[in-house]
Formats: sequence, structure tokens, C-alpha cells
Amino acid sequence: MVLKIEGMGCMHCVAKVTAALKEIGADVKNVEIGSAEIADFADTEALKNAIQKAGFSVKEIA
Repeated sequence: MVLKIEGMGCMHCVAKVTAALKEIGADVKNVEIGSAEIADFADTEALKNAIQKAGFSVKEIA
């Protein structure tokens, strides 16, 4: 599952998103500026909320 994330611009942003996803128990595969790849995670609202709490927004989940 790939999340397209808006508002990321540096490696600090990557670290914030990684930490936010791990905090909710997501199996994080890769995080880059603008996207995050995780193993399947049933609660997409929890993913969106975690990203928003970190200061970014999810534009697409594929």
C-alpha cells in the first residue's frame, strides 16, 4: 500500500512520517519525500489521522 503525502520537503519530514506510522503499528516498508509504502493496514482513517497529526496530508492511498 502506498500513501501519497503532501507537505513533505526534507528528511526531517520523512522521519516524522515514519515515526507517526510506526506509532499506530503500521509495518513501514519505505518512506520518501512525498510518499510512504507500508504493508496492508486495515484502518485507513487511522493512517490519515496519524499523518495529519504529524503535520501533513494524505492525497491518495493506492
